[in-house]
Amino acid sequence: MNIICTGISCSGRKELMGEFKALCRDKGIRIGFFNVGDFMHNAAAASGIQFTDKVLDSDPAVLSLARRSAFYEIANIAHDYDHTFVGLHACFRWNGKLVEGVSFKDMQGFPGDVFVNVVDNLADIAQRIEDNPQWAGMRRDEINVWLDEEEFLTKQFANLKEKNHYTVARQHNLENFYDLLFSKKKKFYLSYPITLLRQDAPDQIQSIREFGSKMRKNFIIFDPLDIADMDLIHSTESPQEETTDGEITTVSDIDQDFNVQIKTRTISRDYQFIHQSDFIIVIYPTDKLSPGVLSEMNFASRYNKPVYAVYAHARSPFFEHLCERIFDSIEELETFLEDQQMRL
Repeated sequence: MNIICTGISCSGRKELMGEFKALCRDKGIRIGFFNVGDFMHNAAAASGIQFTDKVLDSDPAVLSLARRSAFYEIANIAHDYDHTFVGLHACFRWNGKLVEGVSFKDMQGFPGDVFVNVVDNLADIAQRIEDNPQWAGMRRDEINVWLDEEEFLTKQFANLKEKNHYTVARQHNLENFYDLLFSKKKKFYLSYPITLLRQDAPDQIQSIREFGSKMRKNFIIFDPLDIADMDLIHSTESPQEETTDGEITTVSDIDQDFNVQIKTRTISRDYQFIHQSDFIIVIYPTDKLSPGVLSEMNFASRYNKPVYAVYAHARSPFFEHLCERIFDSIEELETFLEDQQMRL
């Protein structure tokens, strides 16, 4: 199997590759790991060209030839392995313009079997970018747009090859990520009223996420809180926040437009998590209205994804209409999932 893994600079893609390589080695899997950028630098150096931090200012034809040479070399080496994991950029945001990271022709010529786009918290990516001389000074709204473009193009490459595409959080459990690629476990999205519980019962969030962790033994779990971008929005309620070190951080660069961008991307990403799942699990421990959970249930229903909910309060027929089955407790749901595991 050939795994194509994309992610913008400083997204944590390379770190994920390194950790996953160690895990595969421990499991005795014969899998080769290749970073296209490294092979491009080697191909250029072999021709007497030294790429610098301003490599994206190079002639597009030179970059295209280096990339083609990289794919050719990777394809030759890949024969020595049972599987390959190829890391690359779908595109770049450079000096205010969009730059090709890989072409559709390159993708047509390389036999990718599954496509993965790695994403992380915007604040964490922004900090890594600011610490990187090549990218320092890039605004968070630019990074947010780049994340969206990278994910969009990765989907298009997968569609071109008629293969599966997954958006995966950098914080996704590593063993669970392995199962996503190499097992036939069913996948589910874990939906719960995050905003309401943060206000009324924050301890329940941890309990729900612990349920998700427990279910990883038998299922692939996509948890919306593996990405914490909405924390940036919540922080705008207090223009200044004190960190654990006693320092004051400001959020002055989060204006109204950027606020909308973050919210829109959060919705889009969570819908993608649902789209790539086989069903969704709703843990709804309150009788208060959660527009977010109801929207996710509607989205799942629209794409024929079964919805299994835990809800112990008075049930509206509209809520029931969206559910395949409703349980009174998490324990009942766990028993159902264990009994139905092979048939879901």
